[in-house]
Amino acid sequence: MKNWSFGYELLRTYVRFALWLSHKRIVVTGRKQIPLGKPIIFAGNHQNALMDSLAIVCSNPSQSVWLARADIFKSKVARPILKFMKMVPVYRIRDGKDNLANNEQIFASVTRLLENRDTTALFPEAAHSGRRQMLPHKKAIPRIALEAENKNHFNLSLQIVPVGIFYSHYWSFNRTVIVQYGESIEVDKYQKEYESNPQKAMLILRDEIHDRLVPLTMQINSIPYYQDYENIRQVAGKSYSKAQQFNGNKDLLLFHAENDLIEKLESLESNQPETFIQLIEKSRPYFSTLAQKKLTDPIVQNSENASWGRILFRILGVLITLPISIFGLVFNALPFLIPRNLLRKKVKDPAFICTFNFATGLLIYPVFYLIETGIVLALTKTWMIAISAFVLMPFAGKIAYKLLLFYQRVYNELRFLAGNKSFRIGMKTLIKQRIELIDLIITKAKI
Repeated sequence: MKNWSFGYELLRTYVRFALWLSHKRIVVTGRKQIPLGKPIIFAGNHQNALMDSLAIVCSNPSQSVWLARADIFKSKVARPILKFMKMVPVYRIRDGKDNLANNEQIFASVTRLLENRDTTALFPEAAHSGRRQMLPHKKAIPRIALEAENKNHFNLSLQIVPVGIFYSHYWSFNRTVIVQYGESIEVDKYQKEYESNPQKAMLILRDEIHDRLVPLTMQINSIPYYQDYENIRQVAGKSYSKAQQFNGNKDLLLFHAENDLIEKLESLESNQPETFIQLIEKSRPYFSTLAQKKLTDPIVQNSENASWGRILFRILGVLITLPISIFGLVFNALPFLIPRNLLRKKVKDPAFICTFNFATGLLIYPVFYLIETGIVLALTKTWMIAISAFVLMPFAGKIAYKLLLFYQRVYNELRFLAGNKSFRIGMKTLIKQRIELIDLIITKAKI
């Protein structure tokens, strides 16, 4: 089941490059905590379909075997691809009771893999949620871990490494992803509990995995006010982070600040529900107006700092960078837009949108780049120019996307400064609402 594969490593290198191209930032912490020379089970939170697996696969050097839900193996076309990607099926009750017996053979194979001091990975939730709320953990990881240790008289030194994955947005291109490896759990410490009561030991280990994962993720526990928490986090997170003392780079600082803000709001919801409801009622009109006017909070935030001096300087920046963005758009617009506009309708589950866009892009972009290189060669009759264009295409695409965001920001600021009077008045009202809302959120979070 487990052999080092050059083909797998080659594919992983390509996927890592694609992740770098498609993300604003990728932050990985805690890799030094991954034990060396010991069998490992990676246990990550699961909120974004295949992207969660790729976040773990591409952020550590292990060629781990993945246990995945059995229904994705139904396709004869997908089966060999999944096998090449070191994935094996795990059957659930929904896959039919008769198939559950197949798990015995799968778990036995995983045990042999761990006995060879290799690594495996699976998600303790056994399903993805598409929300910042972990689903209840299943017993698959505790069962595999404890049975493997028991078979080896608890001398295997098996480690479970919790992996927290956070996305600044689940579906957007050019987002930030943070992957945090936590301190490993030594399974042999459960020997006495397992020998006394195996089922109880599994439950205790399951709960420890959950508790270790929570600080590494962003967890919004509220069900009725979930979207309110999300809105408040996004509008006040940066301002709140400036008032706190968190270490690390700015993305980690923002992550910890937003987590802290969520905890403060949850405490407010539990201990002072009336004050919490007042805060929610104060925040909703702002976000409701944004939706009605088809605006976003960053647009309002940028308009707050808009000035003619700065906008003129930025217009100069637009003129200077326009050739670069045109080059990037010419070679990247079609492969970017095709999965998002023509093929996306086939994706029924929103949690698979990002996975679909990314996986489709892995296939479409190389094809388009080769075709476009052929066109460049036909036009220039020069191999050096064609090859140079091929190498620059993906980098130009990433730069062009960032420049488009910059152009959009310039347009929105110019619209605020030079737009019609009613629009400016409406924006000034939103700016005032935003400032007052952030001050209120931070004040309530300090209670």
